Amino acid sequence: MKINKIPLLRGIQKKIFLNFFFLFIFLFLCFYFPLFKMLKEAFTTSTGSFTLNEFKKIFNDLYNLRVVTFTFKEAFISAFFTLIVGLPGAYIISHYKFKGKSFLVSLTTVPFILPSLLVALGFIILFGDNGFLNKFLMDVFHFKQPFHILYSFAAIILVHTFYNFPVVLRIIGAAWAGVSDKYEFAAKSLGAKPLEVFFKVTVPLLLPAIISSFSLVFLYCFLSFSIILIIGGARFATIEVSIYTYYNMFSDFKMGSALATFQALFSLLVIYTYLKVSDIVKTGDIEKSIAPAPSILSNKKTLFFSLIYLGLIFFLIIAPILVVIVYAFLDPFSSKFTLENFAKLFGTDYTYLLGTSFLRVTLNSFAFALFTLLLSNLFALLGSYGLKTNFKGKNLFVSILMLPLAISPITIALSFIIFFRSPINLMNTPIPILIAHTLLAFPFSLRALLPAVQSTSDSFVFASRSLGYSRVKSFFAVDLNLFKNVLITSSIFSFAISFGEFGATFMLYMPRFTTIPIALYRFLSGRHYGEASALGSIFAVINIISFILIEKFHRGRENII
Repeated sequence: MKINKIPLLRGIQKKIFLNFFFLFIFLFLCFYFPLFKMLKEAFTTSTGSFTLNEFKKIFNDLYNLRVVTFTFKEAFISAFFTLIVGLPGAYIISHYKFKGKSFLVSLTTVPFILPSLLVALGFIILFGDNGFLNKFLMDVFHFKQPFHILYSFAAIILVHTFYNFPVVLRIIGAAWAGVSDKYEFAAKSLGAKPLEVFFKVTVPLLLPAIISSFSLVFLYCFLSFSIILIIGGARFATIEVSIYTYYNMFSDFKMGSALATFQALFSLLVIYTYLKVSDIVKTGDIEKSIAPAPSILSNKKTLFFSLIYLGLIFFLIIAPILVVIVYAFLDPFSSKFTLENFAKLFGTDYTYLLGTSFLRVTLNSFAFALFTLLLSNLFALLGSYGLKTNFKGKNLFVSILMLPLAISPITIALSFIIFFRSPINLMNTPIPILIAHTLLAFPFSLRALLPAVQSTSDSFVFASRSLGYSRVKSFFAVDLNLFKNVLITSSIFSFAISFGEFGATFMLYMPRFTTIPIALYRFLSGRHYGEASALGSIFAVINIISFILIEKFHRGRENII
């Protein structure tokens, strides 16, 4: 007798499938319908008639055209340099073994769980006119003028490259490790030079992985908000920044909605390309190399260049975090050790700047993160159990569930502002922020939990039910034990995403709902770098703990990112 024919188990599956639709109700009311309202705003006049005028303004208006052009330009150049920086690392981790290799690969997770605001703060302290690098150059090498890096196009590219190169390292590194050495040996035996082998043999074999990583990095940079806002300065604006500007400065919902719609459609196109190419990477015909990876110590030339590269990468990952922590304990004027920055942070001196007390700010962040953790995992479990059974159109359902990943936080926030302002005004409540955080964390929770739930056998549940356990009791006694580590990892990721979320919160918050990222931005805007560093160091410690826990509970499993 087949298990799926047993009436009891079929009843269980029916209940699970019913729960599946509660998730769709949530997504419809809190994601798809607000997006529809935003689309309606973009395509209708004030009298309700259909129009394309706002879309025409994207290309007819000089400012909008410049914004769109710049967004594509910075995203493409950022992705290109990210690819250049990441390729050597992908080669090293895929071809050599060395002590600390697994730690280095794990370390590439750090930029993903680091809030972009914290990265921006680190780069300001490190590369600013009065930053550590310029002080070093002026004190040691007697430079008369500081080396200007920040608030420039180059600064945007630099930060984007640091923030996204782990994507290249991970995707291409995994694909490169699967390329058989026999192709390169065959080319060399025919007299091909190393560069010819690389461009005529290796690159074509890695092309799907290269396109996949490039498109993903391009998308991340295309949707960049806080880095452009802080590092780019007033001269640079992307589509994401302009959506916020049209709403916040001009209350022009129609132009903001048109830009958001254009951005969302293009993002979907990029994600479609990424997913199609990713399928080629996963199901391609590349034979895996069976030869063991040699030690990096076996070739002195390789060792020399690898040490330089790995040292640079380690510096780029660690330095921005380290300088924030160090600067938190320094007096901004005398550079002497002090705890004054922390004292001011926990005092009442900056209540006017934050809009509320720092204690309230901290409680807000933890409350949003904890509720996001609970809701995103709950909905991810409902989705995972609903997708456990095979049915027609399953892939379409997965795409529908994962769509929030393709929509930027600013676009989600704008759709909420349009939707939640009537007929019931919820904008004075924390509900829109909580829903936005849940939507942003949910795809990552689903990506983590879906493989774990699908790999568990229904026979365990059936056995527990036959012993008289209720379905709820079976879940806690059986299911949860089978994938508890994955659930913990998903929870940490959801917590970290909510705790560091800035874009959507920045558009939706009121002073009493200020979170730590908003407070950090307020300190940065007011040039209070000492207090910003004190807050950033607390932020960094929380993220480092998250990184350690993720590595502990998710080691050896499929990547969430």
